[in-house]
Amino acid sequence: MYQDSRRGSAETAKVSARALEAFFIAVIMLAVLAGGPSLLANAVQFHGLSVSVLGGIAIFLIYAFRRNFLAGGPGARLYSTRDAAFLAAIAAAIAFVLAPAKWSLGAAVVALEMGLAIELLARFNPALPKMEDR
Repeated sequence: MYQDSRRGSAETAKVSARALEAFFIAVIMLAVLAGGPSLLANAVQFHGLSVSVLGGIAIFLIYAFRRNFLAGGPGARLYSTRDAAFLAAIAAAIAFVLAPAKWSLGAAVVALEMGLAIELLARFNPALPKMEDR
């Protein structure tokens, strides 16, 4: 019997969406670790624009934090912790833009890395619903 070789190779090359998302979150973490401080140092040159953009992102994130906290369920605390880490990163970035100091630069990068790490751990937790189910 003739068997289509393309079909067999496509079945073995399946990758779950969660694994692919987790891989790209890890890539983003490496990019933030490598280029985050220099990107934030360049943002210092545009005080007003940087603070307003970061403030706008913070407002949207506060609404997401509230929604995730009030949603309840198995992942509410995990997603709220992730949002709190991202809010801390935004606050440290705003502090660095307004008054550049080494502590605020490091705190912004570390808080962003923590938020991404929590998101990465959430991707591997089988007890949590998938993002499209929330």
